[in-house]
Amino acid sequence: MATPALEIRHLSKRFGSFVANDDISLEVLPGEIHAVVGENGAGKSTLMKCIYGMHRPSAGSLALRGQEVVVDSPRTANHLGIGMVHQHFMLVPSFPVYRNVVLGAEPGQWGYFDEGAALRRVEGLTKEFNLAVDPRSTTATLPVGLQQRVEILKLLHRGADILIFDEPTAVLSPQEIEGLFAILENFRRSGKTILFIAHKLREVLAVADRISVLRQGKLEGTVRRDEVNEATLARMMVGRDLPALAPGAPPTSGKELLRAEGLWALGPRGEWALRDVSFSVAAGEVLGIAGVMGNGQSELEECLCGLRHLREGKIFLGDRDITEATMASRREGGLAYVPEDRLRTGIAPLARLWENMLLGHQREERFLRGGPLGFLRPGAIRPWVRRTMELFSVKAASDMVQGGTLSGGNMQKLVMAREMAFDSPLLLVSQPTRGVDVGGIAFIHEQILRHRRQGGGALLISSDLDEVLALADRVAVMYQGRIAALLPRKEASRELVGRYMLSGMA
Repeated sequence: MATPALEIRHLSKRFGSFVANDDISLEVLPGEIHAVVGENGAGKSTLMKCIYGMHRPSAGSLALRGQEVVVDSPRTANHLGIGMVHQHFMLVPSFPVYRNVVLGAEPGQWGYFDEGAALRRVEGLTKEFNLAVDPRSTTATLPVGLQQRVEILKLLHRGADILIFDEPTAVLSPQEIEGLFAILENFRRSGKTILFIAHKLREVLAVADRISVLRQGKLEGTVRRDEVNEATLARMMVGRDLPALAPGAPPTSGKELLRAEGLWALGPRGEWALRDVSFSVAAGEVLGIAGVMGNGQSELEECLCGLRHLREGKIFLGDRDITEATMASRREGGLAYVPEDRLRTGIAPLARLWENMLLGHQREERFLRGGPLGFLRPGAIRPWVRRTMELFSVKAASDMVQGGTLSGGNMQKLVMAREMAFDSPLLLVSQPTRGVDVGGIAFIHEQILRHRRQGGGALLISSDLDEVLALADRVAVMYQGRIAALLPRKEASRELVGRYMLSGMA
């Protein structure tokens, strides 16, 4: 058997009394694509950060090609040939591609930047690894799939032969995902070793040679791709079979809950982010908004909830014109809102969990004494918070810990729990399962469908096409700020929607 490219030996990582990784040992072989999967909080990210030098293990060691090493920083990891493509890209938008690729490792001498050498180096890498990106392009003008390739080029420029990919498909169209998998296969054939962290089991089974499953900080097992399917992998991750989605027939009322008429809005750089966007959402339906990130979905979300000003157009919540209404007024009118950026707009990271759960509910009579201007009643609030957290499987030491200490998936479930507790007719939910494990995804999907079955409506904005196709009754595809297509679910195939996402045309 070949010497492992990377060997993890009895690695543990503790944060105080909390054990994030518990005596993990596994081998990653040279020239293989090795996936690491697990629930939120299972220890995947912590393990990768130990490998990449962002955390120091509490116990255990790492070995590269049979030699034990100490990886005490990302810089050390880069010197040892380990690179990491983060889910959120670390690029300078105004720089051309080649400047981003060499940033921090510029060719030249005595403080002189050899621009010609940098350009030649990047052009050579794009050809060698068939990455098809123009080194002279301004990075901000590139679609997200090409920006990801810039991140990959950064690692190749630094000589990485062990590449860690953290949720690399989260913001890609189906065609871009296929392109990424072709790149990974090319790396594998060239002898590079890939660690692939993912929640989408279909993608894991499409690309990985072997799969390691973490569960509650421990290694549950490592299996070959041909030994498992999605159901058995999910069972290894969560310890039980997951229920199948049952959308059920929509209620027959069809009352219009939301209508957008000719929305125009500017983006962060003064460009048109929304261009004449019109649609409606009825009671008993889920309208899915599909599209590659950066095509106006974030701006649409902000306009609907009152965080971004419209230049033109009208928004109606039922019969009420809410175009100029405040967020609080929209909430009182029947809008519940799960934002795309849970850390920036979904929670207060330094506030305690019970305070985060209370946001928006603090004026409810049951939580006050002495009338609407009275004092909060912790004795009524905290039992409700604990019951709601338990109902939505929010895992935390207590409701007194800070919101920012939760894992991404548990943050998402906390926000979902708070918003569903309003029992509002209309649910605006953006990227509801980004970074959420397979068990959490199934639970969140079921909450959206339960809302629909009970006669509510939902506007689902998601860059995950599988999610949109699983939940939506109708699919609207956004491209460059416009609705490029509005399709009934039975006509919305992956291939057709993917073409609209990538080019705005079928």
